[in-house]
Amino acid sequence: MTDTSQMRLRGHLVTHYDSLLSRVAARLGSRERARDALQDAFVKLSGDGVLEEVRHPTTYLFRMALNIAANSRRKDSRLLGFDEVASLLDVPDDAADPSRVLEARSEVQIVEQVMAAMSPRRFEICSAAWLEGESTLDIAQKRKMPLRTVQHELRQASLEIQKALARPKIVNLRQSGSGVS
Repeated sequence: MTDTSQMRLRGHLVTHYDSLLSRVAARLGSRERARDALQDAFVKLSGDGVLEEVRHPTTYLFRMALNIAANSRRKDSRLLGFDEVASLLDVPDDAADPSRVLEARSEVQIVEQVMAAMSPRRFEICSAAWLEGESTLDIAQKRKMPLRTVQHELRQASLEIQKALARPKIVNLRQSGSGVS
């Protein structure tokens, strides 16, 4: 579009603004969206571009405004709405509250007690698997024992710990550091 074409189209838009606004608003269903589309069309006509002379400026501007509105609607549909943003921001606080810290400490103590009561072989296998991250095959090969034995010891240790954790807990408040006497 030549500079003179752009100037003519901008002039046509200014001159016929009210009728264009009515037509675009009727098509879009909103005067506000129509105003925005025509404003964007005016700005776009101020930019660089090469196009032949426009024979029907009113039709051209009408189409241009509708295309701008459609592009804007597509862009807006990709954005999150207020409710979606609010739901994303409503993330529960995963910070440990005092009761969760107390419970975790209590569970750690229970696991330590169960592991301390294990046979030396079971304790060694569990430590290798759970603390050092060794595979059951590596544990069996390093200790020259059958793989099934290692698996059995880990299963039994796991069952012991699960049973101990399932028992009702009696919390010693003085030991937990809550300050209650």
